[in-house]
Amino acid sequence: MALPAVVITGATEGIGRALAEEFARDGHNLVLVARDGVKLARTAAELSRDYSVEVKVTAQDLCTPEGCARVEQAVRRFGFYADVLVNNAGVMSSGFFQDEDPAAMRRMIDLDVRAVVDLTARFLPGMLARGHGGVLNLSSMMGYMPVPYQAVYAASKAFVLSFSKALAYETMGTGVKVSVVAPGVVSTGLHSKAGTENSRYLLWFPAATPEQIAKKACRRFKRGWSVTLPGLINPLGALAVRFVPDFLLVPLMGWFFRVRDDEGRVLWPRPVAKPPESKRAPEPARL
Repeated sequence: MALPAVVITGATEGIGRALAEEFARDGHNLVLVARDGVKLARTAAELSRDYSVEVKVTAQDLCTPEGCARVEQAVRRFGFYADVLVNNAGVMSSGFFQDEDPAAMRRMIDLDVRAVVDLTARFLPGMLARGHGGVLNLSSMMGYMPVPYQAVYAASKAFVLSFSKALAYETMGTGVKVSVVAPGVVSTGLHSKAGTENSRYLLWFPAATPEQIAKKACRRFKRGWSVTLPGLINPLGALAVRFVPDFLLVPLMGWFFRVRDDEGRVLWPRPVAKPPESKRAPEPARL
């Protein structure tokens, strides 16, 4: 007979690791998902040692449909079913859109958007059939506003926010909870990996720890909150942006999120290469 488990993506560091700790502390069996098998094994060993729960791991690339399918297969193979799904895995990039690598942007969209929908579609029907369980998605305060220099990431988090709110309404009264947490700045390695360590938003906005976010997210998820905005500033910010016109909001976000060097100087886009001129003869003018 299959046992319930919490499936957590991006579970080896940051908020994902802290969420794994919270669910393990409450006695939930875990299935941890990430790309790095070595980090997964170390995380599983630590959680198994500290808590009397069963922890299984599967190293998958969730940027691919095959990776998501293998997560579903692994959960079944371990003798579990997904009582809770935590869509935490995500990547962020920053800079001028024109300078972004198109392949990297596709992978960001695949991980931050498509994998969230894919895994939810795989596990939510079983939860509804059992009349129990839930989905906890990780969005961001950036999902509430357009963010220059992080245009794709902010848009992906807006998708997760909207998607989660809609599903929370659809699943009312079913016994299944759908919740989204939208933290502000969190002290993780996400910012340095994205190249934003010198941006002004990191200086102006207070940073929460992953443990603080995970604790509040888990507590409110279990109480049935559909949206969690940790801290005091974030709820006020989410409310304020509803009333600030875009002609003020977007430049303000651009000032906060502009990428800078170690001396605080703004960075400019790379020159755009001029496309080669067509060798085709011009068409004759039409009267």
